[in-house]
Amino acid sequence: MARPTLSSYLRDHLDDFGKKREPGPFVTISRQYGCDGYDVGDMLVAKLNARADDPEKRWRVYQKEMLRQLAEDTGLSEEILQREQMARPSLFKDFLRGIRKGNIPDGFEIRNKIAQMIRAMAFEGHAVIIGQGGASATADIDNGLSIRLEASKEWRIARVASREQLTRQAAIARIDQVEKQRRQLRKIYEQRNPREPEFNLLIDNSVFSAEQVVDLIVYAMELRGLIPKA
Repeated sequence: MARPTLSSYLRDHLDDFGKKREPGPFVTISRQYGCDGYDVGDMLVAKLNARADDPEKRWRVYQKEMLRQLAEDTGLSEEILQREQMARPSLFKDFLRGIRKGNIPDGFEIRNKIAQMIRAMAFEGHAVIIGQGGASATADIDNGLSIRLEASKEWRIARVASREQLTRQAAIARIDQVEKQRRQLRKIYEQRNPREPEFNLLIDNSVFSAEQVVDLIVYAMELRGLIPKA
């Protein structure tokens, strides 16, 4: 069975969304580059759905669907949108964009649209949202749990070098590049919707495997009342 797109899922559930009065439940997962993220999201959703009683309340994981949907809507590539999403404001770029009659949305427009999608998914509930500033976008929405995965840099260097077949120096450069972009993006999102502390639960991924991280998240969800205890 084909996996539904983000737009088709939200469209099919639009009536339920309009009737809903309480948000969630939902989980956001932020991570340092090199930590588990997508694997944790997939395993978490599989575990939650395995114990769900109501087939109408199945959990879904959202990874890069927001950018993919924007790419479909704008006719631009995900790479261009991702680059613009992380770009700093620039008068020169705004000038060029004006000459091109606004064909390329600026970073503010992209981030705003993605934040709107994330908030809609969080309110709809039964959503596990990976990255994309999910914690900041949903900081004021109840009935959710924000997770942050971190690990020592040495551990992440080894993981990235092995996973991406890179030398140690290339892995270090890759981590530094991605982390710089993510810090900038997080700073922008946090200015819009600050929260202290930033996350409900911080987990050291070098100490806990992906499977153990999932168990910790499920236990935390039970304690928070987001799901019934097993």
